[in-house]
Amino acid sequence: MKLVVIALTIILSLVFPVINQANAAAPSTVMVLDFQLNDLTDLPNAPQELERIRYLTKVYKEVLVTQGINIVPVANKLKADMQNQSATYLFDQIEYVAEVAAENAADYVLIGVALKPTYLFVYPRILLVDVKQKKVVLAKAYQLQSSWSDQNTTANTARKIAEAVATAIKGFDDNK
Repeated sequence: MKLVVIALTIILSLVFPVINQANAAAPSTVMVLDFQLNDLTDLPNAPQELERIRYLTKVYKEVLVTQGINIVPVANKLKADMQNQSATYLFDQIEYVAEVAAENAADYVLIGVALKPTYLFVYPRILLVDVKQKKVVLAKAYQLQSSWSDQNTTANTARKIAEAVATAIKGFDDNK
């Protein structure tokens, strides 16, 4: 009898953690759109500034992944919109973006626009949209003040943005 109790105890101690892991909610999936440059200067979309925005996006996505965020590919429909519409089009079309992201198994979609009103500043802005609710659950703006050639400042800003997003998503996941 004592052997049976010990065997059952061992079996249960092995089975319950598996059951708890199976019941735990899967981490959210996030569709992360590249930052779009909304350049309002007299010489819009300078090649160096476009490169800086690509670098901002690259580091931002890398940090999201290292923070454990489950990124899904961007829908072709949204990629086409980024190519053919204004830089702020998707930023202003939350419900549409949410619908497209939902069709592609995303729980959240992250929209980024870098506003450049002068030669001195760029303001990366993000919207984290809950796809099911079709509403913004996190809106942030940052000031990027430096020369386009200063990759350290750009990378640091990308890290700050990604860390804020990761913290928010993990908090939402914990409250599921």
